Amino acid sequence: MTLSRIAAVIVMAGLVVLAGCGDSANVATVSGTVTLDGAPATEGSITFAPADGLGPSAGAMIKDGKYEVTAAAKMPPGKKIVTIQVSTKTGRKVESGPPAPPGTLVDEIKTYPKPGGAPDLQSAELVPGPNTADFQLVSGARAAR
Repeated sequence: MTLSRIAAVIVMAGLVVLAGCGDSANVATVSGTVTLDGAPATEGSITFAPADGLGPSAGAMIKDGKYEVTAAAKMPPGKKIVTIQVSTKTGRKVESGPPAPPGTLVDEIKTYPKPGGAPDLQSAELVPGPNTADFQLVSGARAAR
């Protein structure tokens, strides 16, 4: 193999590697807030799945009502089905169950959706680059008022 052929092979291999890196412009990032009954969700998780079922899902943890899915997730833009699970302290104290000693008080936690309940699916349309998507969740008990 001549030197020029070896150089051509190395250049072509480099172009193939770089072509794989060029998709960063076609990546969506998203950040925002999640509230439950008007208060920031204490903690939880959020997942963005492709609405057409094709391609990877991406997600993030929710902390103090905020989340961020970064470019490291390599999430493609497009229509997404959003699944959110959160827990929030209500500000009330309730008696703990066993194995804690009787009379032990702990923070009351409200979860969304309720354990065993069907997920409340949201939607979002993400474009390449940064996006903001805020979600205001309403628990069943609150919605009945």
